[in-house]
Amino acid sequence: MPSKKKNRGLKPLTRFDFGLILERMDGALINVERDLQRLVKRAEAMKDLKSARKLALLMVLVRFAANSFMSVRYLCADTPEDPKRKPNFALVVPAINRQLLDLLFSIVYMFDDINARSDMYERAGWREAYEQYQKEKTAFSRDPEWLPYFENVKSFLLNMEQALQITKNERDNPKTIPYWKHPFELKDEQTASRPFLRYLNNWLYHDTSAQTHLSCGGLIMISPFLLADLVGGQDQELVEGRAMPQYRYLHITRTVIVTLAIASEMDAYFRLRNEEKLKYIWNVLTEHSEEAKEMWQHRYEHLW
Repeated sequence: MPSKKKNRGLKPLTRFDFGLILERMDGALINVERDLQRLVKRAEAMKDLKSARKLALLMVLVRFAANSFMSVRYLCADTPEDPKRKPNFALVVPAINRQLLDLLFSIVYMFDDINARSDMYERAGWREAYEQYQKEKTAFSRDPEWLPYFENVKSFLLNMEQALQITKNERDNPKTIPYWKHPFELKDEQTASRPFLRYLNNWLYHDTSAQTHLSCGGLIMISPFLLADLVGGQDQELVEGRAMPQYRYLHITRTVIVTLAIASEMDAYFRLRNEEKLKYIWNVLTEHSEEAKEMWQHRYEHLW
């Protein structure tokens, strides 16, 4: 039995039922993704291939966010019960949230100047793909089993070069095309959303990144969960019965919040008319999560 001394002053944990929002989240994500599909098809019908390409890219970002959301739901679910699903599996969720936050930073920054910055994003992507192709070709070009792969990548890169108007000089010297900046750099760019990006960095991205990279500080944050069974006794009970549920709630909620933010950005920018569904989810979350409340107040309360 835990000692009264260790539990003195600790209030009972309040359980949040994610079932209150999961069905609505699924519906909102499906709606946003389908609406973007519709815009892609409309752009293609109008022979506006540049807009169709950019919209297709954003649709992929929404699909990635939805896939991450569903993955965390499965990994950290309480039901159906599965003895192979361990509470400590939640320790990988910050890595997923780091990816989602990277996407959110990029989307917010791009939407401040979509035409110029989406080009920058795609051209940086071409440079990374081209440099990877050159590295692999240098290492494996003599292996005949690699030849079909190289032909496919070469064709893909050529299509990208034509669509993005990559010049011969840029192809000969890819370093002339800047890499896309990381969130830590984007937060300092002179852009309309700079205050929000700085808020995201200070209050969500910094500690999420530390746990993802397993810096010493990040490792310290998660070490109690990895060592609790070795310590045993009342300390183990406190970690497993209180600290772990709190940790899981924090990071699962971040997955929901950032995924919801990505969907909200898309919906508001393209006026997809899913705002009532999205606002309902925000309102439920703000009643149970301070981070959701702060994000709502910083941006999404006024985004539409």
